[in-house]
Amino acid sequence: MYSTAELAEMLRAVPAPSIVGVGDDVLDCYLHEDLAYPGGNALNVAVYSRLFFRAESAFVGIVGTDRFAEHLLSVLDDIGIDHTRARRAQGPNGMAFVSLDAEGDRRFVGSNYGGVQHGLRLRVTPQDLDFLQTYDRVHTSVYSAIETELPALAERGVKVSYDFSDDAPASVIEKVGSHVDVGFFSGGSLSDADVDALGAFAVECGVGVAIVTLGSRGARAYAATSRASAGILSVDAVDALGAGDAFITGFLAARASGEDLDGCLRTAATSGALACMQRGAFGYPVEAGEEARAQLIRRYDAVV
Repeated sequence: MYSTAELAEMLRAVPAPSIVGVGDDVLDCYLHEDLAYPGGNALNVAVYSRLFFRAESAFVGIVGTDRFAEHLLSVLDDIGIDHTRARRAQGPNGMAFVSLDAEGDRRFVGSNYGGVQHGLRLRVTPQDLDFLQTYDRVHTSVYSAIETELPALAERGVKVSYDFSDDAPASVIEKVGSHVDVGFFSGGSLSDADVDALGAFAVECGVGVAIVTLGSRGARAYAATSRASAGILSVDAVDALGAGDAFITGFLAARASGEDLDGCLRTAATSGALACMQRGAFGYPVEAGEEARAQLIRRYDAVV
């Protein structure tokens, strides 16, 4: 098994990328610990880029005004993430709630509907475009609802990576594919044949490289003229929350440095494993308390 120090050393040779995470941010509230950890796909990619690869990184999204939002912003300041283009909206920050199942595995059991992000849409202004253009890459996702802005980013030469997760219908892939340099898909429940079909379809839609992550089965990468696959690294995991976002971050960092698909997947697997060595997505917890539990208004499953 690899240690934290060994994984970090393996990533040290990767040149620092330049990236902005645009979209979602949450506090992951661990009910069994009464702690809330900063997270969210777009925010995590920006943070992992900084922590693992010393990147110049930024975050653009909608943040609340409660104490959890204040904590999140203070963490970004501590890590060195530019959030000058983030919006503040009066109300609670987005929260996701995590519990333990009978086997001791963490699972999402509810949310507060995204807090202030529910019902709001991030509007990308000309000033935002000027800011984003100072970075080499923008990362966003199907949950961030900025699909209409992707053509403008592509026209300015900004590379876009997009997390389709397992929620994007074919129509979304067809709509944004030609503007996406790297697209990520969650395919852990798919058969090998369906994984291949998904990767091929994404490339046909214009996605430069399509990555399908498969959980314990590793990941596969698809491009117009090449394919690659990789397994996972064996570690004594503390918490797998955020590992998928760290995988994305590693792939993007390696791609920015000119690595081929095999090299990008190796770096992605390494950074994904490193994220499993700490609680929460990347640590920095704050006490949750009844103030957090009162926001558990959308339930996915029984809460313990």
